[in-house]
Amino acid sequence: MSFKVILADQDEPSHVRAIRQLWDDNLHFVAEGRYAWLYQDNPAGNTLTCLAVHEETGKIIGTASAMRRNFHFRGESYKAGIAVDFAIDAEYRVFGPALLLQRTLVEHAWEEGLDFMLGFPNKASQGIIRRLGYEQIGKSIRFSRLIRTRSKLTAMLSKWNLPKLMGGPAATVLDAGLYLQNRISSPCGIPRIVESENDLGDYWRDFWDRNRAIDTFQGDHDEDYIRWRYLQCPYKNYRLFSLFEGQRLVAFLVFSSGDDGLVLVDDFCFLEEQWVAPLFDHFWRKMRSSGNTVINVGLVIGTEIEKLMKDAGFIARPSERWGGILSNPDKTVDWGKVLAARSWYISDGEIDL
Repeated sequence: MSFKVILADQDEPSHVRAIRQLWDDNLHFVAEGRYAWLYQDNPAGNTLTCLAVHEETGKIIGTASAMRRNFHFRGESYKAGIAVDFAIDAEYRVFGPALLLQRTLVEHAWEEGLDFMLGFPNKASQGIIRRLGYEQIGKSIRFSRLIRTRSKLTAMLSKWNLPKLMGGPAATVLDAGLYLQNRISSPCGIPRIVESENDLGDYWRDFWDRNRAIDTFQGDHDEDYIRWRYLQCPYKNYRLFSLFEGQRLVAFLVFSSGDDGLVLVDDFCFLEEQWVAPLFDHFWRKMRSSGNTVINVGLVIGTEIEKLMKDAGFIARPSERWGGILSNPDKTVDWGKVLAARSWYISDGEIDL
């Protein structure tokens, strides 16, 4: 079998139909509205997509995309692509189009002037990404902070074949301890839930103008990005929790929650490190009053952020997620050295698109 790879045309209906069909057949999680939202409405620019074509039949059998994302380091802006939506029909996977597809995507990314590519592949795709020269960045950690202990204790007692009834009294004592421990401290700052897009005022622009100049590798978190990525996301109900010092926004996080009591923090950002612990302390109190049981944060990180998260009350557990970076050979930035610094992190919101 022979294959060729072409650049997708967003104005060509047959290409759009093929991409959506490949998603339906191979990815199984793509929600309605994703294509317009992710591929056309991104404020950083339209998503770059390559298609693998079976030359004998002309059938489009694979797709791979790079979502455009702006990053900043020491006040400078850089254009990146995040590898997303990699899918190949099952009957063609053993014939080798995957590597050709991803290699061509990278070549087009360099032609478009992107400074680097980021990839966070699943286990099945990791070998292909590595063969292209992506180098591992940071380490992947899942951070957890308990709000209530009953469900955790019940699971442990069941594992140890002990009576589940023991969990109730023990949970009451432990939960009281957690509550008192959090209430003893008086975290600084004024918390506020952002209820709608209309609440994104001038203070968000001021926040990002200040934040983009700091000496940390980070993705763009301006008003346009926050509105598009989270508040306009077609398949997940995100909310924003913000922290103010007077009238100045100093930190925020993006979260979602379900009926199971699990709260997922998909993103967060702060002006100075001193605001990380107060941000999560205030958030813990708010989530406890809403009846939730645990806060989870997934990050690919440099070493400094792990310490900040532990100081904010989180327990760290290694994750199997793998992250890699591929630098444009025609650019002068040594991203390996940039990411060897301690204070950067990439959140689930950058990865689980």
